[in-house]
Amino acid sequence: MPASLTPMRILLGLLCAFFAYYLGRVIAARLEARATNAQVMRWSLRVLATALGMAWSASPVSTLLLLGLAALSAGAGFFTGMRPRKPGEDLVKVLFPKD
Repeated sequence: MPASLTPMRILLGLLCAFFAYYLGRVIAARLEARATNAQVMRWSLRVLATALGMAWSASPVSTLLLLGLAALSAGAGFFTGMRPRKPGEDLVKVLFPKD
């Protein structure tokens, strides 16, 4: 592998992990019916495209490490998406007091 392509593969691997995080979040949102199937497919295609670009004729060790990082990232995104949210702050009473 030429040394000039190594930074590009690392960048693709990091993008794959970034996209995998949001894929995990949108899967969690889909389970709660807050996202559509189209959103899940968009993030899936982004992850797939970056994973294939990263794995194209690269060493198996670096490919497996970066795919493992993407899998951990997807798990973290799913965990974050499934956590309960804090209720939104009611700013109407602060901005418009009844005085």
